Amino acid sequence: MKQTLKLTTGLAVFAGLATSAFAGDTYMGSAKGGKVIIDDAKPALITPTLDTRFRFEHADAKNWTVGEAATVRNRLGLKTGVFNGFQAFAEYEGTLAIDRGDYRSPGLTSPPLASSPYAAAPAGIIADPESHELNQLWVSYSNPDAGYSVKVGRQAINLGNQRFVGGVAWRQNMQTFDAATITYKTGAGIELFYGYVNKVNRIFGSEVPDFVGQSDFEGSSHLVEARFGDLPFGKLTTYAYLLDLTNQSSLPGRSAASSNTFGGYLTGDLVEGLSYYAEFAYQTDAFDNPNSYTSDYQHVALTGKAAGFTTTLGLERLGNGFNTPLGTNHKFNGFADVTIPRYPAGGLSDFYLTVAKPIGGVKVVAGYHHYLDESMDFTLGNEFDLVLVKKLTDNVTLLGKGAWFNGKGTGLFTNDRTRLSIEANIKY
Repeated sequence: MKQTLKLTTGLAVFAGLATSAFAGDTYMGSAKGGKVIIDDAKPALITPTLDTRFRFEHADAKNWTVGEAATVRNRLGLKTGVFNGFQAFAEYEGTLAIDRGDYRSPGLTSPPLASSPYAAAPAGIIADPESHELNQLWVSYSNPDAGYSVKVGRQAINLGNQRFVGGVAWRQNMQTFDAATITYKTGAGIELFYGYVNKVNRIFGSEVPDFVGQSDFEGSSHLVEARFGDLPFGKLTTYAYLLDLTNQSSLPGRSAASSNTFGGYLTGDLVEGLSYYAEFAYQTDAFDNPNSYTSDYQHVALTGKAAGFTTTLGLERLGNGFNTPLGTNHKFNGFADVTIPRYPAGGLSDFYLTVAKPIGGVKVVAGYHHYLDESMDFTLGNEFDLVLVKKLTDNVTLLGKGAWFNGKGTGLFTNDRTRLSIEANIKY
């Protein structure tokens, strides 16, 4: 993949030189909103992209050190126009922490500090370390007439609801993949996807992590999906995720994160205003995983829309040992992140209810989770979540998020937890 990235870099540089030459010598186009344009009727040769996110996050748990992180994340990129089906994109991502000593995160100083009243206690992690890295660098080719597109290089990959493969957009540092992907659409409503992944650039940043288990994954992983969109009873997606994931925490050639997962999900409408979601997956150890296991996964949900309210009632169940190392896990099992970095021994059953409604120009989303073990024999805890989103302009959005967890179980589910955050997102 190093050779792939070198090729991608060369192509991106060549595209930049070529477009500069065309703009300077032939067209002398105008500049509008920071975009160099050949003329008013043609797309930009190169478009700069820039977005900034300011965030303050507070993490507290009973008998743990309080963590508070004030961070700012910037992404700066250059994207070419589409020329004969080809396009290229390069993006830098950097995160800065205002006070590195106020929270624990991989790659940063790890509280508790000696002066803390909980100096001997663990500290809650806020996984937004300082980081400076090449976030994306890819070249793509699309042929709409033939129905396929190809992308090679460091890229974002979000599959389905991101339970198994996603970019972890909530965290400041995006998860990206050094990969080659191809999507093929047939004329019969069928879409096929394949991705070969050589490296996973995780959310824990460019600095050396405090915990080697959070370093980037390497290996030869395969992502396969088949999507059927024109079925009489809904839309069906089937998948096979064959994950070969090795990092610094692995024994030589052996990683407990490696697995094979096979499954599918079905979505559709029962009646007007009421939709359903049903998913099943089966997972086994794979490649050189030192553990031998089999486990399964189910997720069912009903969503109704009426009188401006959107209400979802669901159950997600993860069997003992089930693992989702590449998923956007913050989206699931509550925003207090009790199940991150691992699920409880004995599995997890999450009964949840969410209600969303815009109120006075503010999108309000309230959620409740009731956690039990896989067999639903005993309660692990419950959680209440609240999210407020206000769009000030087309370019500025404010967000507030709170999560309150009441622990009744053991291990990760012992301590009560509170996680609060407020942020401003700006796109230029």
